[in-house]
Formats: sequence, C-alpha cells, structure tokens
Amino acid sequence: MAALAAVALLLLAAPACSNLVGDSCETSADCGSQMYCEQSLPDGYCTVRDCLDRTCPDEGICIRFTEDVSYCMAPCESKSDCRDGYRCVKDFGPHGFCDDDGSVTPTAE
Repeated sequence: MAALAAVALLLLAAPACSNLVGDSCETSADCGSQMYCEQSLPDGYCTVRDCLDRTCPDEGICIRFTEDVSYCMAPCESKSDCRDGYRCVKDFGPHGFCDDDGSVTPTAE
C-alpha cells in the first residue's frame, strides 16, 4: 500500500503537459488557462493578446504588430521550426516568429 501511495504522489508531482504558444486549437480550452485560441489563423493558434516583452508563456515571444496590437507568437529560426501551414517571419525585429503568411505589417520601434 505504501508503494502505491508513493507512485500516486510521484504522478501528482510530475509536470503536466502544457500547450505551447503557437499550438493548434479549436477552442480556448485547448490552450490552457494562460492563453486563448486565435481562430483567424489556420487550425487555430494558442496565444496571448496585448502581451508585453517577457510576459509570454511557454517560450513564446511578444510581437508588436501595430502600436496598440501585440500577440505572443511561437519563436523560430527557420520554417522547419513552425507547424504545417506556417512560415518563419524574420524580416523585422530581433526575433523570428511563426505566422501563416507574409502579410504582417509591423510598426517600427
């Protein structure tokens, strides 16, 4: 019985799998408690709206699309870092991020 209790405690203490910024989703429930599902992107995109630098969960990066619009996005170095249907946008800012197309028009800082 003691061994069973020890195993149960280990399972409770183990970190749960969590969704990452940029994961696909159908509803916000698919993204956990910190993010919501942006359904305007292909197959949904787990993100946080109105982020600030260093406030994105799960290694996401905050990208400012306009002066008043920012989202946590999945970081990338190349297209292979992004899921199917996305590409690595690297033509502005210090960090590449996974986006569905090249129509991003960021505000210069």
